[in-house]
Amino acid sequence: MPVVALRDLNLHISQGEFCALMGPSGSGKSTLLHLVAGLDWVTSGEIMLDGCSSLAFGDREWTQWRREKIGMVFQAFHLIPGLTIEENVALPLRLRGGSSTSVRKQALEMLEKVGMGHRLGHRSHELSGGEQQRVAVARAFVHRPRLIVADEPTGNLDGPTGESIVALLRQCAQEFGQTVLLATHSLTAAQAADRVLTIRDGELE
Repeated sequence: MPVVALRDLNLHISQGEFCALMGPSGSGKSTLLHLVAGLDWVTSGEIMLDGCSSLAFGDREWTQWRREKIGMVFQAFHLIPGLTIEENVALPLRLRGGSSTSVRKQALEMLEKVGMGHRLGHRSHELSGGEQQRVAVARAFVHRPRLIVADEPTGNLDGPTGESIVALLRQCAQEFGQTVLLATHSLTAAQAADRVLTIRDGELE
């Protein structure tokens, strides 16, 4: 029997808006974010980003969309252990074929922006959870995507550290003009948003 994760969900987020999505575990928050980022595929309905529809997308198109238009931040950081901090942040730019000089300059600038310019040669296991998430934020923003998808980015962090990460997301989004869709259990994190949506049993309340 099929499981319906989301139903009758119609959501419009304006350019530059910081939108928080709240709801209990299993309500569909992560599913929605994964669909928007093309990590899961919709079985019905349509996703549009920057005026472009995903209806005809296959793997190749979704990969290109993520490479150019979407930045992602997750609860588990997902830094690549074998790469330095600088190399992790530079990765989205290298995947787009940027020159070595340009890639390094942009990665360094973004790491400075998140307060991690002094840890360039370090690897993820040498960083605290908050530092790893700062690097993950830098990686999400470095290629200047149109949309940032953040799935419980404070879930593995203590309260003050989590608040600093949400403030950093807000600061970067305002500076670079990105739209942010943040899934969170934290009321404090949600209060930083322009709009808070609640999802329950796969439906927006």
